[in-house]
Amino acid sequence: MDASFESAFPLFVECLQSLPNLHTLEIRWSYNDDYFEEPLGTALKWVKLPQIKTLIIPPSAHPLLEHCPELEDVNFVVVKGRRIRSDVILESLTSNWNSKIRRLAIPLFLWGNPSRK
Repeated sequence: MDASFESAFPLFVECLQSLPNLHTLEIRWSYNDDYFEEPLGTALKWVKLPQIKTLIIPPSAHPLLEHCPELEDVNFVVVKGRRIRSDVILESLTSNWNSKIRRLAIPLFLWGNPSRK
């Protein structure tokens, strides 16, 4: 990923902070979203976004969960056929035990073949 691309994340976070009436954030990446997780998390490091109540995001945007303390509704959107790391998403969710989440839509994938009885 080139430096100009990575510099977009701090600007994106700055924009989010400047929108005090923003309550719903929907993100749809247009590239391979695996590249976005780390730069987004870095840009959010010292930021809180209490105005955001609803997130509609791909799994790689999970760092937002830790920075939106007033979240009530979280919906993860997954591209068909793309693997996700449910453990990482769940870790982000549990990082804020004072969460106000009332609705959570998260795909959980169990790899392998579960035994049936």
